[in-house]
Amino acid sequence: MMQKQRAKVIAISGTPGVGKSTLVKYLQKHFLWRRLDLHHYYKQISTGYNKKKQCYDLDLKKVEKLVIKIREENSSLLVIDSHISHHLSPKIIDLCVVLTCSDLQKLKKRLQLRKYSAKKVRENLDAEIFQVCLTEAQEQGHKIVMFDTSKDTLQKIIMKLIPKIS
Repeated sequence: MMQKQRAKVIAISGTPGVGKSTLVKYLQKHFLWRRLDLHHYYKQISTGYNKKKQCYDLDLKKVEKLVIKIREENSSLLVIDSHISHHLSPKIIDLCVVLTCSDLQKLKKRLQLRKYSAKKVRENLDAEIFQVCLTEAQEQGHKIVMFDTSKDTLQKIIMKLIPKIS
């Protein structure tokens, strides 16, 4: 009996506002890849809402179980859309795409349009300045591809990304 081929899993990570959802929605529409937007599961995969930080505290074990469950539903490529996806184990992630935005003014405007508090905007700008997502992905041991969305167009990112996945 032939063994079922495991779906590839691509993590799209980066600071909020860098363009993760824009990229993933494009990939979903034009390549028919499955999209896992963790936002839809926050209550299910969290330990609760953190009022001070204004966000859910996610339980990575629950996140990984969800990813594995959805990955096994079929063999088509699965793309995880989340600023925490780089925290997942390299055992279940085939490629980690880290998006950055070196144009901090552009990033600041995007975050303000989302009605982020001044404190939350500052926190996310600091995370971008210090390349927190990239550093954490490296520490996790992921195979990483990085793109700067303030310099690379969506089409350029796609053209560079597709060969890395094949």
